Amino acid sequence: MTKTKKSAIDFSNHAVIQDEILLTICLVLEDGWPAGPTFLHALNTIIETVVVHEEVYFDPLHQLGRDDISEHTVPGILRNSTFVRSLIREGVIRKFPNESIIDKHLVSKGREYSYADFLTDAYWSADSFAYGNPEGEANRLELYVDLVSKAAPLLEPQQITPLATIGEPEEGQAKLMGAHGLLATMLANSISLNDRDLKFIEGLNFRAKALLDLSLNTGLHLHPFYLALPHQIGAIRSNNLRALELFRTIQNRVDSIEDQQQRIGQSAFMRVPIPALTEVVLGRCKDSSRAIAPELLAMRNTHRSFRHYLTTYEQKWNQAQTKKERWDLKREFDDALKLVLEREARPSSRLVYTLWDIVKEPTKLLTALGDKLVKRGKEEQIIGRVKGLHDFWRDLAEAPPSDLMRTHFNRLFSKRSDDRTWILGQQLAEAVNGKLAAATE
Repeated sequence: MTKTKKSAIDFSNHAVIQDEILLTICLVLEDGWPAGPTFLHALNTIIETVVVHEEVYFDPLHQLGRDDISEHTVPGILRNSTFVRSLIREGVIRKFPNESIIDKHLVSKGREYSYADFLTDAYWSADSFAYGNPEGEANRLELYVDLVSKAAPLLEPQQITPLATIGEPEEGQAKLMGAHGLLATMLANSISLNDRDLKFIEGLNFRAKALLDLSLNTGLHLHPFYLALPHQIGAIRSNNLRALELFRTIQNRVDSIEDQQQRIGQSAFMRVPIPALTEVVLGRCKDSSRAIAPELLAMRNTHRSFRHYLTTYEQKWNQAQTKKERWDLKREFDDALKLVLEREARPSSRLVYTLWDIVKEPTKLLTALGDKLVKRGKEEQIIGRVKGLHDFWRDLAEAPPSDLMRTHFNRLFSKRSDDRTWILGQQLAEAVNGKLAAATE
C-alpha cells in the first residue's frame, strides 16, 4: 500500500482573502473614497481573518511581484499601500505560497488538482470584482441585486457567451443553443444585459469558482470580497472551516444579546449591523482611521492564545479517527462557552456571610466556601481547556453599544456613501443569504 506523503505545510486555521478586500480598504483609508457597505464588509473581513486565523494569505495569482504591473491596477495599488505594507511587515498577512509548495501539499493530500487548474479558471477573463470609481459601487450593487433575485442561473460557473467574437451575428449566437444557453439568453434579456455584460459575469463566475476550488483542495478558509459573493452561489462548496465555525458560534451569541434589528437613526447606514470584532477595533481608534492598523495588530497579539486553540482544534478535528473524538472536541468547546455565558449572567455574590450567620452556624461558612471553591475549580478546568476563550469573549462583550458605535464610525469616516448605496448593500446581503441558505440545505 502506498503511503501518502507528508505535506510540507499545514494549512489548519489558515485563510486566503481576495485582493479586492485590501484594495477597498486602501481606497477609503488612503485615497479618500467614501465608506460604504463594500468597505464595511472588507474591513470586517480583514479584522476577523487577522484575529481568528493563524496565517492570512493574499495575492493568490502572484501578481505583486511582477515588473509589468501598473501602479493603477489592483496589485499596483496594494504594492504601494502604506496600510498593506504595514500588515506585511508585521507578518499579519502574507503573500500566497508559490506553486511548488501548493502542488506538493495537494499531492500529499491525494488531490487530483493543481495550481495550474486554479490558474485556468482564474484567468478566464482579466476582469476584477472591484469597481473602478466611487460612483460604481451603487451600480454594481444594483446589478447584483437583479442577478441574484431574478437571474441567479447566470451566476453559475458555465460558459454563457458565444465562442465567437462578441457582436458577431447569429452564427455566434447559435453556439449558445442548448438548455443552459437558451435560459441564459432569456434571463439576460429579462434584466437588459448585453453580450458584453454576459462576458463580464462569466469571467467572474470562473474566477469565483477558481478561488473556491483552491480553498477546498488545500483546506484553506476562503474569505471572499463582498461583490464576489453572488458568483459563489452557483459554485458553493462544503469546506472544512471548523475554526471559523467556532468563532461564528461566539459572534452569534454576542449578537443575540444585543438585537441587531433594533436600530435607531435616520439613514440607511444606521440600519446596517457592524460586526462585534469590528466594533471593538474601531472603538479603540479614538478619532483617527489611521489607528486601524496598529489596533488590529494589538488585537491579534492579545488573542494569540485563543487563535492557537482554534488551530489545534482544527488539526485534531482533521486527524480524528472516530466520530467520538470529534464529538468530544465539540462538547469541550460548547461546555466552556456555556460556562462563560453563565458567569456573565450570574449575579455577583460574596463568599463571606454576615457576622450573624458565622456566629450562629460557624460550620455553615466553611461548608459553603468549600462547595463554592470546588465548583469554581471545576469551572476553571472546563473553561481553561479552551485557551483564551474568556478574554476573547470579554473583548467582544465590552465593545461599544451599536448606537454609540455608529456615531464613532461617522467621526472616523466623515465621507460615506449615500443612502441608496447602503440600501442596495443591505438588499444584496439579504438576497445572497437567502440563495446560499437554499444552496446548502
